[in-house]
Amino acid sequence: MLGHSSRPCPCPKYCFFVPLPATFAELQAGGGLMLYLPRVGWRADHSLQKLREVGFDDIVPVEGLDGATEDPWAIGAQRGLHFDVGLTGGEVACALSMIALWERVVDEALPYLLVFEDDVLPHPDIERLGTQYWAETPRDADFVFLGNQMDVDNVADSRCRVLASPSWCLHAYVISDEGARRALSLLRTQMEFDDRWLSAVDIEARTWMERGDIRYVCWNGTMLPKPFPVSDGPRTGVDLGPDVMRPKADTGLFYQNFSLGSAIWPQHAAANGGRRLRKPRAVLIAPTAPHRGGNGLAMRAGVALEGLARTCDVALVVAPYGYGTVSSWAKETAERILVLSDAHADPFLRRIPHVSSSERDLARLAYPRPFASTWSTPAGAAAIVELVSGQADLVYVTRSYLAPLAEPWLAGDQRTPLVLDVDEDDSQALRQLADVWRLEGNDPVAAQLMAADADKLELIANQWIPRADLALASSDVEVAALRTRFADLPARALPNPVPVRGAEGWAEPVDVAFVANFDYLPNQDAARWLCRQVLPRLRRRMGREVRVALAGSHIGPAVAELNGDGVVLVRDPWTVTPIYEATTIAVAPLRAGGGTRIKILEAFGHRRAVVSTSLGAEGLPVTSGKHLLIADSADDFADACGRALWDWSLRAALVSAAVEVAIAHSWPRVASMVSEIATEVLVSRRGGAGASPAITPPTCR
Repeated sequence: MLGHSSRPCPCPKYCFFVPLPATFAELQAGGGLMLYLPRVGWRADHSLQKLREVGFDDIVPVEGLDGATEDPWAIGAQRGLHFDVGLTGGEVACALSMIALWERVVDEALPYLLVFEDDVLPHPDIERLGTQYWAETPRDADFVFLGNQMDVDNVADSRCRVLASPSWCLHAYVISDEGARRALSLLRTQMEFDDRWLSAVDIEARTWMERGDIRYVCWNGTMLPKPFPVSDGPRTGVDLGPDVMRPKADTGLFYQNFSLGSAIWPQHAAANGGRRLRKPRAVLIAPTAPHRGGNGLAMRAGVALEGLARTCDVALVVAPYGYGTVSSWAKETAERILVLSDAHADPFLRRIPHVSSSERDLARLAYPRPFASTWSTPAGAAAIVELVSGQADLVYVTRSYLAPLAEPWLAGDQRTPLVLDVDEDDSQALRQLADVWRLEGNDPVAAQLMAADADKLELIANQWIPRADLALASSDVEVAALRTRFADLPARALPNPVPVRGAEGWAEPVDVAFVANFDYLPNQDAARWLCRQVLPRLRRRMGREVRVALAGSHIGPAVAELNGDGVVLVRDPWTVTPIYEATTIAVAPLRAGGGTRIKILEAFGHRRAVVSTSLGAEGLPVTSGKHLLIADSADDFADACGRALWDWSLRAALVSAAVEVAIAHSWPRVASMVSEIATEVLVSRRGGAGASPAITPPTCR
């Protein structure tokens, strides 16, 4: 349930009942509130002055929740409000601040409330125009959006001053008492009955408009000449004039003031004679193209890219042991991009896939380097040096087998700091998988190759991890293992992020879904175990057919042969959100591997109950029976799935606890952690600014 604020209203004149103002002059005289943050109070000062110049003399600033200094997800959870884990802290804080104002309308029995955000910019002729617009505004509206972004292309007559067309933005609006009650009721319904995350507050309001849940109108200013210039140029935040509209389709008579700029850079720029500081330069080396969804490697690289870009200009290097095309998002986020090619690869390992299987296996066993290190070569390191003209303030490497690519910056007096994200123990994961394959009677040569590569990966880790200024791992369990292996190693946990929720869509209804990257051998083993060992037992317990979806990328022959008899394959889904929406439970039946399972976090983020093995849930802050169900034998796993499928109340209880874990692993939070880590390492760096590599890259072993 939503709680109501008991704080007194700062506008005493509102505290007695009067109808919605009959005239615009009464609306101006009635006063209102402006949400602001003290750390950027200059924004509110400027906006309040602009409002006073056009007759709004009694607008009272009210401090909002600051997502940069407080934990808005935790504050929301205390009030029964769970926000989409893909939102930023600022978006969640803004939503909570707005909801608090709506609660105030109800608590204080206010007939209406005029609300502004601290970047509002009124039309200079608002006193004359406002009178005309208010005269056409219905007095029974729940919301009157004085500033907005309407879809004017979808309205019959865009010349009308007042329209009912769904819009975005809450920088200037009037909410009535009935509107506040209706909005709070809609939020309660969503949380208690619809079982859906809350989104940003303006998106929720737009959804209500589209569904016809609220009575609303928007002021339309599209037929008027733009009163201020529109710009998408840099925001310095130092010179607050002239006022500039944000480059959005603002169609009301109140706009968002682009000249107010960023909440961070103004102070820095002001301290440097009005000039922006040069951002540090970082090199991010990843084994696959960064993405905000997809497999775990891609998302861990993606959240690293986003976090580093908040602090640094990032040169992205993809050493394509993994797969994936560099997305438009990554291209926009990184300053430079290099995808290493065959020309940079180890000549021997590059040729391995093209020889006969018998020769290939013998050669791989004999060769001293693991296949994962194909692009960790002197040629690859030299190409990176050329990409950044030898200049980098920080090198951030994902996976220890790519660490040799950082060697040019680790030699000489001007050593550049190295952050090495090992993620998980690669050698341990391969040994576990080799043991499983031997136990299952699978290809013994393949198991031998896994064990051999595990030994080779361990040698690389032993050589390179101690050279890092900071080592990162995906869980406290992995960090403890690192500190046991490497005494005095600076190490900390960087959790895997919850994938950004994808687009809605349709998927075939199933009982159980296993979503994974099936190029990863532990996932192939998990799929076979689920379908061959667990599923027959589960069907006997349920007394009916149980349908399973195996969904993900790189479904090869080992998984494709499981298709049929109630097992559905979903190859390379554009978005996994419809798959989660169409399933009753999600599973993580892993018997090998390391790190933390993004597939579990992803299911939590989609509000789905999960059944996992102990290894599948290892490293996550979860308890069996509270956040998910854990079982390891085929019999116990089938029993756990049966309980979850049969008992709706059990699933609801698991989801209620699981969402807290998802919030703690939200993408914005993890990206902020990366940014903070980069800042800390740069501040305590050993070398000088813009350190250069050694002239000749040493041999990468």
